[in-house]
Amino acid sequence: MPLSFLIKKIPLTVQHIVFIAFITMYLLIKFTYHELWKDEWQAWLMARDMGWGELLGSLYYEGHPALWYLYLKVWSLFSTGMNDEVLLQLSHAVIMCGVYYILCIRFTLPFWLRALLLLSYYPFFEYGIVSRGYAFVMLIGYVIVLLLNNAKQHVGKLCVLFFLLCQTEVYAVMMAGALLFYLFLEQKIDKTWKEVLQDSDFRKIAGSSFAGLVVFLLSVYPRTSEDELSRAYLSEPFSGEIFFKGFQGMFANTFWIGSINDTNVFGVSAIGLILSLIVLIGLVYFFYQDGRDSFKEKNLLFTLLFFVVGYFIFLITIYTGGVRQWGTFFIFFTMILQLYFSQKRKKESASRLDMLQIGFLVSVLLFQMYYSFLALKKEIEFPFSNAKIAAEFIQSKVPENVPIVAINKFEVAPVVGYANRDFYALPDGEPFTYFKWVEKVYLPPEQELKMFANFKKVGGIIIISPKLLGQKRYPNAKLWKEFTNYNIKNENYYLYTLEK
Repeated sequence: MPLSFLIKKIPLTVQHIVFIAFITMYLLIKFTYHELWKDEWQAWLMARDMGWGELLGSLYYEGHPALWYLYLKVWSLFSTGMNDEVLLQLSHAVIMCGVYYILCIRFTLPFWLRALLLLSYYPFFEYGIVSRGYAFVMLIGYVIVLLLNNAKQHVGKLCVLFFLLCQTEVYAVMMAGALLFYLFLEQKIDKTWKEVLQDSDFRKIAGSSFAGLVVFLLSVYPRTSEDELSRAYLSEPFSGEIFFKGFQGMFANTFWIGSINDTNVFGVSAIGLILSLIVLIGLVYFFYQDGRDSFKEKNLLFTLLFFVVGYFIFLITIYTGGVRQWGTFFIFFTMILQLYFSQKRKKESASRLDMLQIGFLVSVLLFQMYYSFLALKKEIEFPFSNAKIAAEFIQSKVPENVPIVAINKFEVAPVVGYANRDFYALPDGEPFTYFKWVEKVYLPPEQELKMFANFKKVGGIIIISPKLLGQKRYPNAKLWKEFTNYNIKNENYYLYTLEK
């Protein structure tokens, strides 16, 4: 099939109309239907309630570098306590509108491909509707690939961008390494590897990337016990189960998402591994056919494989992750797609995509859009979490002078965010908003809860728990209200009353 057909020029006015229509739909869905869950609230509450120094010193608990938290910290300066949900959603939407503008207007992919990528699961739903720092991975990564083929003209910008990319996610550090490797390979076409390494512009970009890696490690390197680390990261790296789980997760469960059951929940299957192998072969074949005659110049293929190896090693040694994390591979795929088509445009002799390339690309997009549709349908029909409805009940039914004690701060955090009032946690008896991932869940005995009521000089307290409380441990706690309607994240809550 002629490439000229695939990249037929669409008038810029039409492109802008599509972009505006998409953004309107996106904002309507995000602000009308999406309810924030604990991962979203956690970052916001940390940014809002911690000082700048404390925030930077706590990132190792999160496993995420600083950029998203510092960005939210600026937005939180405008918090009144009642507008937090809107501010968090808006802060994220601003980034994503920039991402979608680049993808829809600035990328040189065929317009039909850009339009379908906008509707794909990861760009649209997982990283677009859900307000997480992965938005920065897309924004910075997309700007980098726009500039990369003219790196000599944008050295200063690329130095800043590579450094910032390393401050978004651990997976973005791998992207930075792979994109730097691509830059090295491209320059090596006309130079020896020694000449490339001695090139002052390349050394500046490489140096800023290395500085970004150092700052990343300083901010997120774990500073806790081995026992706590074993709960957050892999306790048995390199095991057969982890090996196949990582392989299936990053290929079939990412590119052909929905073709198999979620690997993180249901584990590995024979069909999942076969489909993963097919996806890997499809990726290799697609980027092998780049129009360059010499195998030594298949730089996009080598860049892909460089990323795949590093990514896979991370999955099987440190943290296997799940759908949200695996999706960063798909985002990297869209980055090198842009490099691929910009390279194609420069080489008129390479004017064809073969049917296997087209078939593979279409198959990936069909799975992505179908899964995006399913997620969007659920988002509209069901709440993301029961946190908001629980918080609204608390706001209307629980007087401000009645203390609310949370069992499991980790699970209750989104209710805290929505309720905008003090929640307490034992044994310290202090109000809290955010949690630390490595903390163990503390189940206070009933007598301790009554002592807390005496300390607060009230006749009783409210207990909120993500699970039903055991009758033997809490014989006098009375179930008052439960919030167990179906929700996407399966976040349920139970309110109890306990008299002292």
